[in-house]
Amino acid sequence: MASIHVTITPRYDLLHNVKSLHVKMHIEYLQFKAGETILTFPSAINSKISTSLASDLSQPIDDVGVLPVRRQGVHSSANCEWIALRDTSGGVKISYEAEVLVSETLFDDGPTTDLRPDQGGLIGSGLSFVAIPAGKETFRLVVEWNLAAAPEGTRAVWTFGEGPGPVEKIGPASLLGDSVYMVGPVHGTPATPAVEPSSAAYGFYWFGKLPPNVEVIREIHEAFFLKVSRFFNDSPSVSNPYRHFVRYNSAKKAFGGTSFVRSHIFDYDDQIAQVHDYDLVRRMAHEMVHSFLGPSVTNPDIDWIFEGIKHTLSIYLPFRPPNQFRPGHYFQETLSMLCMKYYTSPYLEYPLNTLLELAAKDDAYAIEQVETRAWAFVIGTDFAARKLVEKTTPPQRPIEDLAIKRLAIKKKQGEPHGINQWLDLLTPLMGGDARRRYEDMYRGEVILLPVEVFGAKSHRLVQCDQEILDLGMDRASFEQGMVRAIKDGSRAMAAGLVDGDRIIWSSHFWRCAENFTAEMKVVVSREGKVFETKFWPRSHEKARCWQMVKVEDA
Repeated sequence: MASIHVTITPRYDLLHNVKSLHVKMHIEYLQFKAGETILTFPSAINSKISTSLASDLSQPIDDVGVLPVRRQGVHSSANCEWIALRDTSGGVKISYEAEVLVSETLFDDGPTTDLRPDQGGLIGSGLSFVAIPAGKETFRLVVEWNLAAAPEGTRAVWTFGEGPGPVEKIGPASLLGDSVYMVGPVHGTPATPAVEPSSAAYGFYWFGKLPPNVEVIREIHEAFFLKVSRFFNDSPSVSNPYRHFVRYNSAKKAFGGTSFVRSHIFDYDDQIAQVHDYDLVRRMAHEMVHSFLGPSVTNPDIDWIFEGIKHTLSIYLPFRPPNQFRPGHYFQETLSMLCMKYYTSPYLEYPLNTLLELAAKDDAYAIEQVETRAWAFVIGTDFAARKLVEKTTPPQRPIEDLAIKRLAIKKKQGEPHGINQWLDLLTPLMGGDARRRYEDMYRGEVILLPVEVFGAKSHRLVQCDQEILDLGMDRASFEQGMVRAIKDGSRAMAAGLVDGDRIIWSSHFWRCAENFTAEMKVVVSREGKVFETKFWPRSHEKARCWQMVKVEDA
């Protein structure tokens, strides 16, 4: 079997902070012909990573000596490929330096796959700094760390195991990119490296001191992961571990995360204290479900049916006994929030193909509507399917047992697992209603959920018309740091904002999208003067909406 051995050495500045990573790679038992691609480097990696490829150290060598290569795509947005100019002999070795460039911008909408400094260490995915050898075959992948010059207490972790000793994983070369690397003064669960660090099946890692609300999530994270693993009948093991990484990311202006193969990076900023427990629990549930059913971070397309499944399970799994992590109030609040987010979208009745086109252009309203419409479609199908089965005999939860779990199996086996398979799996139970619901949703028909949720006597959905979400300006204003395209008559204009105002600071807009009463707080600079204002990012027009309430409150 061909093997790829990667050795990573952290480099330090005068304050003993990790400033760069020196990467050595040895490809063995794989021969390349002249004209074939040997390695693919992340394109210019991204604007925040500098990879020194011009030095002598970056010249590949094999058993014959220096291996001449042609570098293709160096000055384009495409990945940089190294193409062999002669046949290789024996193993191929390459080394290079990946150095982080600290961004000076206040707002950063860059990729969350990047390598970032955090409280003395570095953390990021291999997609930002690891060269990927060509070939789709299965490799013996080995990652180890050279910590000989590292300060005492330094720890180094890869998705598939903790170093510094070699950690082995069998799989495609792409796993080196679609995984997470962390080195520095790491805290974690387990608290110290195990005697056999590569054997751990679970880990939770961070730098510095965790915010109190994130600490609460850490305390339940492993137990909840095991619950979701049992749901999908896919337990973690030495060869199938799971690791969660927490990163302070001051430039992101949000909280959230990015999933990779069997791992996840959770990003937070200086406004994390304002994030409520239920928001973090939902985020945790999204992360867990993604591990078993979600698309690769390298896939630019929105897997909308998965988004619907993810949001649906984020309601069910934290609340469902046994091992109930949150009470019934969590169920009520989460369902009500998703209803509000779906029905008050300005894009509520857009056809799905239009939404997907807009989402591909990073239209935030479109992305939100795709996700919440998919949720309304999935949970609406669930409500209808439950009426067709006996309450005392399987499948009592038909979309889970007949569709969701089977889709996860298909994904694991490398088989198609999208909307067509969803319909195929549910049609024997639901007949033509499964496809009719899909076609109605696709056209943009508003999905109306049954008033009596699951036939519950204590709670029901009650109509509660609410104002439509509307920032009152181009939403890219907050990514670019300047007010653009202010709308006449909007609440943002009434708050005194004008085109050209430079945004110095703002609260998070996601909060307003998920909390009906939340206001936007903004600090702007205009003609040398700084002032603060706030406004409610809702239009003056209302939409029909529903909220889940107790019967006595209805």
